[in-house]
Amino acid sequence: MSEPLREGWYLMSVRDLEIELARLREPDAASITSHAEPLSTEHALAYRDAGNLPDELDRSLRLILSGPPETLAARRLLFEPDFHEEPRWRRPGSKPVNIVPLPEPRTRREPATASAWWEQDDVAPLEMEWRRSGTIEGISVPADYRSFVIKTAASLRKAGKEVTVDSILASVARWLAPDQVDELARALRAADP
Repeated sequence: MSEPLREGWYLMSVRDLEIELARLREPDAASITSHAEPLSTEHALAYRDAGNLPDELDRSLRLILSGPPETLAARRLLFEPDFHEEPRWRRPGSKPVNIVPLPEPRTRREPATASAWWEQDDVAPLEMEWRRSGTIEGISVPADYRSFVIKTAASLRKAGKEVTVDSILASVARWLAPDQVDELARALRAADP
């Protein structure tokens, strides 16, 4: 790929992604090329719906997003409006849709200003609820799954979706393996019978 990496859909392998991120950090690395292929949203969703199976170059879908971390869920909705729904396109060999946030450009003199995830406006109330009661949106959540469920609940809220055990599981099924979704389901249902 000769164009610099920008926000949008790509078909690429892990190695392609490493090359493209290196090119962003060091423009002198532009002589190294990858097999990354930009895709329109229409083509990317069609590829996903066909199973997002790796091609002969081991490429699968990656969605590159830019902007502050707290805006990524809203940005993702522009490219994949159904990302909180259960991924009915998953089948044996399917890869999850990989989301890659582009690093924010900054000068050497600029200090990093990112706050801890649990201090962000959208998750701080959920973290406080969990610390008080062990629940997130009224759902009992074991400590091992706390951060994972808080981030998913915050994303569901931003999308205007109801936060339930089922909506959490449908949302995470997009990028977790089926056995991991089953493990989370057992943990959430055991904690909140």
